[in-house]
Amino acid sequence: MQKQLPVFVYGTLLKGFHNHALCVKPFPHTEAKATIEGEIYHLPEGYPGLLLGEGAEVTGAILDFAPEVYEKALAVLDELETYYGQWDPRNEYERTVVVARLAETGQEVPVYVYRYLDHDYVRQAGTKVEHGDWRRFMEEAAE
Repeated sequence: MQKQLPVFVYGTLLKGFHNHALCVKPFPHTEAKATIEGEIYHLPEGYPGLLLGEGAEVTGAILDFAPEVYEKALAVLDELETYYGQWDPRNEYERTVVVARLAETGQEVPVYVYRYLDHDYVRQAGTKVEHGDWRRFMEEAAE
């Protein structure tokens, strides 16, 4: 059994987006606004790619799933993110542990996050979201 950490989401799994309704909403959970260190890019496929690193901030939410549904919820997220397990060559994203900062209190908490593995593709094909907030990026693009 894996360690039960909350999951930091920053793209289509945020409330109001299609994948939230499909992959998050069915499972009892709490949500809290938070940030992590890294850079985010909007990819041509219509979803974001996260590169971890210091010096920039990514805005998102921490999802904390109820213990009785945690394993099932994480399996659904793994499937969506094309994550087959640590170091699997088929992975598009890698699930890794980072520290997130809660927006309301500033408290730092360890969380899982899905980071994009192909850095070259992200930087060449993606559009950097300078302010680090993919929801805002999508809202501005719709205007």
